[in-house]
Amino acid sequence: MSQGKANTNQTGHLFTVEILIEDATNGLALEKLLHLLNTTTIKDYQIIKGIELGKLIELNTNKGNTAPAPNRIIEQLEVFIANNTLIRLTVIKPKGIKLNLPCRILNYDSSSQNVTVYHVDEKKVYLFKLNEIDDYVAF
Repeated sequence: MSQGKANTNQTGHLFTVEILIEDATNGLALEKLLHLLNTTTIKDYQIIKGIELGKLIELNTNKGNTAPAPNRIIEQLEVFIANNTLIRLTVIKPKGIKLNLPCRILNYDSSSQNVTVYHVDEKKVYLFKLNEIDDYVAF
C-alpha cells in the first residue's frame, strides 16, 4: 500500500559552529560565508558574532563625543605602530574631501584621539582625528 512513498516526516536539526574564512577584509569574508549559507538545504541561519561592518560609521557619528574609541581599533593601531606596518588609510576630511594614502602609523594619542601618520610617497607627517579615519587596509 505505501511501498512507493518516501518518508516525508523530516525534522530540522540545529548546529552551532564556528567558521574561519580568510580574506582581505571582514566584508569580503562575510560575503563568501553568505554565499555558502544561502543554499536550499540550509533553511535558516543566524550569525551571532564576527560581523565587523559599521564600526567606522559608528565611530564617525560620535564626532562630538569624546568617549574612548573601541578597544579593537586602538589595539589594531598599536599593532601597526609596533610592527611599522604599511597600510592604505582612507580619511574623510571636512567638506567631504576624501584622502587615500599609503602610510605608516607613527603615534596614537588616546587623550586627544589624534593619529599621527607618515605618508610614504610624499614623505610628510600628517595628523588626523580618529573619527576622520574611514577605513584602513594593511599591505
